[in-house]
Amino acid sequence: MQFELYIPQRSWLHELDPRTKMLLTVVGLVICLLFQELAVMGVVLVAFHLVLLAAGIAWERLGWLWKRMLPLTVMILVLQPFFASPPSGQVLWQLGPLRWTMEGVRSGAVFALRVNAMTFVTAALLFTTEPALLVRGLVRLGLPYEWGLTVSLAIRYLPTTYGLYQSVYEAQQARGWDPGRGSFVRRARNYLPMLVAVMIAALRMADNLGMALAARGFGAPGPRSTLHDIRFRPVDWAATAGLLLLLGASLAWKLT
Repeated sequence: MQFELYIPQRSWLHELDPRTKMLLTVVGLVICLLFQELAVMGVVLVAFHLVLLAAGIAWERLGWLWKRMLPLTVMILVLQPFFASPPSGQVLWQLGPLRWTMEGVRSGAVFALRVNAMTFVTAALLFTTEPALLVRGLVRLGLPYEWGLTVSLAIRYLPTTYGLYQSVYEAQQARGWDPGRGSFVRRARNYLPMLVAVMIAALRMADNLGMALAARGFGAPGPRSTLHDIRFRPVDWAATAGLLLLLGASLAWKLT
């Protein structure tokens, strides 16, 4: 599986203006934060799975994201009930001061669903928007170009750095390296050669990136030009109107 977040496709979601997709992300995140109901979290999660599938994102890529979220999901489901269980209520399990109640388990399930729903809401933007277009959308919204580029580079190169770590890890294992033996201090020392190799590769990548930005005139005085500017189309205006109506309806429902 590649570590690039953007997945090239020709779909209705890919062709939307990046600002429209940013609004879609904001509306989805606001709904996730507004509501505490399991049903609402489940609907948002299923809805964005359907949106991504309709945009041509393969099940394998969704599974890749689920695998990354699985450890965090399990940790939330196990630990959240300890902190959210009220003094009263139906006790499901107790060991000394530690206890699980029905309300605590429900809170853990809502929290876990919310985190996953927010992840897939954000994936609808990151999987279908080129980093360059994302920067252009942020700049057109008023964000300074340098800030937009920083966001784009983080989205682009954090997965690449993780890919470097995976490549070095697998290469070391193929040479018979086993970091899991010995005490904690010994295991920490076993990781040092791998971390040094990752740091060297990351510094080399940063040097190449700096030269590429300099070659493209980054930081040069004067207004910047664009080869292909972004413009709202009728479908973007219609989607924006629908999203704003959905946001207004959600706020009205929550406040009543």
